[in-house]
Amino acid sequence: MRPRASRPQLKRDPLGGTAKNGHGQKEAPRDPFLPPDLSEQHQLAFSDPEEFDFYLSAFLCAARSIDYRLRHVYRAKYKTFYTKWKRALQPSERRLLRFMVDDRNLEVHEAGSSRLKQEERVPVSQRYQDKSGTMTVTGPPGTPPAQIVKPVYAFHIDGQLVPVNECCAKYLDLLEQLVADFSRHS
Repeated sequence: MRPRASRPQLKRDPLGGTAKNGHGQKEAPRDPFLPPDLSEQHQLAFSDPEEFDFYLSAFLCAARSIDYRLRHVYRAKYKTFYTKWKRALQPSERRLLRFMVDDRNLEVHEAGSSRLKQEERVPVSQRYQDKSGTMTVTGPPGTPPAQIVKPVYAFHIDGQLVPVNECCAKYLDLLEQLVADFSRHS
């Protein structure tokens, strides 16, 4: 994953925000809704899968609105820029953009995200604890350890399982790059 670029200072905010810096200029937009719970949920043993799905849905919708807003405000100028910008991306980055847009469409217009839920089994011999709870195990000597079944969320992209939080982070990086590049282009 590439390090996040520093935020450009904009004369005009391509997303239409109203925040101003100390020089009377609008500030760069904040990150779209990327709740920390999205990245934490996949590590929790006693979490509610609906919470993860809620945060994923919120992220997919908020992230998609960035492109929608730029298309609405800047119309032909953005469309021309976006075509060139997208062409300059690595093929894997273009595929990720397409996948995330398609997954957002599944989430909103169909039966939900294509994310897969798998399981990770964690042996527990005495005690297990994370932010979602604690489990204490007791038993006679020689008893095999109990197992906690933790959910593992992934997308199936290009024949590989990729953790959802990794895809979302890469998608967010691409969107930040898009806004920064368009800001410089405008």
